[in-house]
Formats: sequence, structure tokens, C-alpha cells
Amino acid sequence: MKGTHPADASRPALPFTPFTAQVENVDGGKIVQAYEAGNITVINTYVRPRPIQLPKLPAPPPYSGLGLDTLLREAHVDQIRVIVLHGLPRAGKTRIAAHLLHQHLDRYSNGILFAGLQGSNPEGPTDPNEVLDRFLRAIHVNADAVPADFSARSAAWRSYTYGREVGVLADDAVSAAQVHALLPGRRPSVVIVTARAPLLSLRLDGADHIEVQHPHARPGPGAAW
Repeated sequence: MKGTHPADASRPALPFTPFTAQVENVDGGKIVQAYEAGNITVINTYVRPRPIQLPKLPAPPPYSGLGLDTLLREAHVDQIRVIVLHGLPRAGKTRIAAHLLHQHLDRYSNGILFAGLQGSNPEGPTDPNEVLDRFLRAIHVNADAVPADFSARSAAWRSYTYGREVGVLADDAVSAAQVHALLPGRRPSVVIVTARAPLLSLRLDGADHIEVQHPHARPGPGAAW
């Protein structure tokens, strides 16, 4: 190991002079920082971890017959795929959605976010403005850059996610308006919605509606399996 020269002890330390050269949210969360130490410029580059917020749930009922994997694979490069899984309580909608997104983690390289919208909660549903605040912070937007106004916050969410591959699980939605604010900017992103009602007005956003039958449901008289 090389020794320290005696004269080094008397040399003044190089001043640490930070200069503002930080770029955030580049190439999927890449951070570039630069600083000066004396006459040396040092550049550090690192990537912030992507958020994966999917809940840990029991295995879902069989869902291969619903064609969900095909819907995700065939998503157009410049469109958001919106899928509404609707049906009675305890049919397995949330478990199916979470499992499906787990199976496609690599496709959504900028993260998968979860919103519990509490549409069936007797105390009232979740405010989408609060969800947007959590979403923006989850994708590493500084707190002081998150707008307070709902419309501005929704626009910021679309702007920050434009050109990125994002998955969203909007669980237990009660209205299309509650979901619409959470749609990311265009890219091959996906929003999977679970709801008791089909929320048919989401067809204006190109949504696919799929009814999930309770795994123990029985067909009515004269119906075929």
C-alpha cells in the first residue's frame, strides 16, 4: 500500500464546490449528478428503484379463458390499455389483476402502482387527488413539485408518465371519473380496473370490459357451462 507523503499533511483540502447539475426522471428514473472538487469534475449516474406496489394476495381463480394476457401483448405502442374487471364481490377480480401484472413486470419497466379506491366502502370512496399525490411521489417527483390543484395534479401525472411504461391497478372503483384521473400519459401502459359495476363510460377511453364470475357460481336454469 502506498504511504502518505509528509508534505500532504500540510496541503489544504480541495474545496468541495457543488454546482447544480442534476437531471431527474431521465430514461426511466436515471439521476445524473455532477460536482467539482478542486479542478476535478465528478459525475455520478444511478437509477432510482422503480415502484412495484402490487399487494401480496392468495393465488387467483383460473382466468386463462378471459384472454387477459392477449390483451396486454397486443397493446398498441402509443395507446394506454384500459381493462375493467367487473363482477360480484369475492369473485377474485383483485387477485386476478395483481397476478396478471406480476406476470408482466418486465413489460412495465417504469413501475406498477396500486390505488385502493374504496368504491364499496360505506364511508365513501378514496379521493383521486390523494391517489395522484401518492403516485407522483412514488415515481420520485419532489414533494414541492406536486401541484395542489386536482386538475394540475392530474396533468402533472400524465406529463411525468408520458413516454414511459407504467402499470396501474385501480382497485374497487365506483365511477369512471375516479379512474380517468389516474390514466397515465400515452405509451404502452396499462390500467386494470376492478369494480362491481362495469363502468361502461370508460369505453370512451378504449376500455375492454370483462366480467369475472364467482368461482363457485352455478349457471341458471337451461344455461350451459
